[in-house]
Amino acid sequence: MGYEIRATQPHEWQQRRQLRLAALLDPASSVAFVNTYETEAAFPEETWQRRGTTPGFVAVNEAGEWVGSATVLVEVGAAFPVPQTHIVGVYMAPEGRGNGLSERMLRAAIDWSWELPEKIGRVRLWVHEDNARAQAFYARLGFTRTGETMAFPLDESQTEYEMELPRPS
Repeated sequence: MGYEIRATQPHEWQQRRQLRLAALLDPASSVAFVNTYETEAAFPEETWQRRGTTPGFVAVNEAGEWVGSATVLVEVGAAFPVPQTHIVGVYMAPEGRGNGLSERMLRAAIDWSWELPEKIGRVRLWVHEDNARAQAFYARLGFTRTGETMAFPLDESQTEYEMELPRPS
């Protein structure tokens, strides 16, 4: 089966909602998200429409169904050490796992980051301490731990690690 990797569009907020809610129900993603299904299922349409305007990338199968997505937050200004993008909400449905599709999708998000008019200094993300598979995946893409940590929002006794990919020279 062939898959297309492409940028999301604001009018596709319903597909974004559908995949996000499916992701929140996926047991394999229990430590990948900082919200619960119950919380996000209760969001009004306006919240989803607003989320739809945030840059992101999606993996789409031949039937036009979204099977993976990643959102890219652009973080520039005095609040950030360097202009950067922050990849959040990474998810790949079971049908897209183990075939390189996640790597293609993340590379699209990374490449997009480097092409922004604002010279982005790094791409960053947070990964849960118990998500060894995601940590290894991001390391294969060149991400390394920065040494920054934070408490996992759903259980503050758990830790998330910041990982970064510096801009290539």
